[in-house]
Amino acid sequence: MRYKKAPILEAALEFRWQPERPLDAIRASAGLHAFSEFEAPKERKLFNATLDLQGGEISHESKKVGFELALKDGSQIVIIESDKFVFVQRAPYDQWQTFSQRALSLLEPVAASLGVSEFSGIGTRFVNRIDIPQVDGANVNTDDYITVSFSGPRTDKGVVHEFQMRVVKPTLKDGISYGLGVATSGSLLPDHTSIILDIDVFTEGPTPASGGVFAKVLSEMRDEKNEIFHSCLKKPAVDLFGGFEE
Repeated sequence: MRYKKAPILEAALEFRWQPERPLDAIRASAGLHAFSEFEAPKERKLFNATLDLQGGEISHESKKVGFELALKDGSQIVIIESDKFVFVQRAPYDQWQTFSQRALSLLEPVAASLGVSEFSGIGTRFVNRIDIPQVDGANVNTDDYITVSFSGPRTDKGVVHEFQMRVVKPTLKDGISYGLGVATSGSLLPDHTSIILDIDVFTEGPTPASGGVFAKVLSEMRDEKNEIFHSCLKKPAVDLFGGFEE
């Protein structure tokens, strides 16, 4: 099933490998023709701070770890580091087929240039925001919209004003787990409250970088992501983004 107006803020696919590749090889992959539409790569650095307890001094050091490329409008971002490739699609999001095909079209030449034949881990993340109108400025009862709820140590009056939680656990599919983050948030829309559903689905073991097994794993991850999202929603939430396509 597909929603008419899926409330997706950002979608990402991440592919990790071992061992790490040298920075020069990462730099070369960021310059491949596949990225001709993107602006010039920007260096990504890892910053560390060390505190000398005896001398009371803090030292800082930075390490170049890869490169980031983005389309001029910022709608798509690619991160290539010594041990991973990440593709990010910001709203508007079309559909999984378009999203995944775009990610793979950029991943494949990078994997080939780096000699990656197996991924140590694959992950996909979808950040969704449901904007709920307030009635006469009253707090929104999130229990009316989502199946995930807060169960506190006692029963109090009124509705929960705000909450956040995260759980990570295995799915029923061997080797695939998920993380689910749920939180209330201030909405960009006036007189609204937002609920954030942040869904990560990821593998727990190695996967070939191409072929039937690879395609099967991606398909299963997509199905798990969709099922988790759909299971979080009650009908009033679905109605807010137009219900399902015919």
